[in-house]
Amino acid sequence: MTDTIDLNEWLKVIDDEYLSTFVRDGGSAIKFAIGDNDKRCKLSETLKSRCEALEYIYVDLDAVSSRAHMLQDIFFDMARQIDWQLLARRIVLDLLRDHHYKVQGIYAHEPGSLIEAVAEANGLTPKDVISEFRPILANRVHRNSVLVKPFRSAMFHLCTFECSENSTADRYPGEPILDWLTGREGKVGGLKVFGIHTRIDKTTARYFIESTCHWVRQAGHAGTVVLIDNSHVTVPPPKPRPPNVRYYTKPMIMEHYEVLREFIDNEDGLPGVLLVVASSNEFLDSDPSGRGLGIYEALQTRIMDDVRDRNVVNPLSALIRIS
Repeated sequence: MTDTIDLNEWLKVIDDEYLSTFVRDGGSAIKFAIGDNDKRCKLSETLKSRCEALEYIYVDLDAVSSRAHMLQDIFFDMARQIDWQLLARRIVLDLLRDHHYKVQGIYAHEPGSLIEAVAEANGLTPKDVISEFRPILANRVHRNSVLVKPFRSAMFHLCTFECSENSTADRYPGEPILDWLTGREGKVGGLKVFGIHTRIDKTTARYFIESTCHWVRQAGHAGTVVLIDNSHVTVPPPKPRPPNVRYYTKPMIMEHYEVLREFIDNEDGLPGVLLVVASSNEFLDSDPSGRGLGIYEALQTRIMDDVRDRNVVNPLSALIRIS
């Protein structure tokens, strides 16, 4: 009897059944992969490589450096790994293309003013392009109802900065917005000029994560792949406890498992997302007094199989033991 599957075999299933098809088409999936440190490292490397090849945004989170029990910190760590200015430039360029501007040979990742390049390609002045394009941008971004209001206000202004004649200025005018998105600045007083009045905290972070997933796809990416290595969550703090090393108390572990449970229950709100939680065997500990799944039955019942084949591992199941 075997209850493990070869990592390469499982990754091929993930590639064929999810990344190349289901998730690319807007579906979402959440998987739990149990393995040792070497397998988890290889999992991270392979997923990152496939995301680059298939045009996914890849986000790698670790419970050592991230506060995995706080949803807003998961969002902040996601936001720090996303090039928001590049996404805005991709949106602007796609909208210009959709409205029949000539954009051949103009690329979002290349430096320089998009508006000046498009104006030159179309025999117009930058002011002509800006005056015609801003109402289009407002309609497609600022009134985009699938994005939560403060998020779409932020994205509208990031796009607007790419539509100004001084978009190549030395100081990026969107820096206050990026500081807010990445958690470097929690106060919103300086953001009121952008129509942003909302803090990103435990109660609002879920809506920002959902909006980010929508925005990534609207910017032309296939979707978002998030890997959370939570193996450190189950590691008990040693005595004496070393300084500057994060360890998780039982209440913090419960909060982390609650965050994962919320992701599962809200899976339909995450378009084009593959979330992989990588962990160690300790995560499967069923002891109610331990540090594994046994302390939080609501998560355990959602990912553990009630019925399993004795001889063959189902590679599509929510929880996989990799070898």
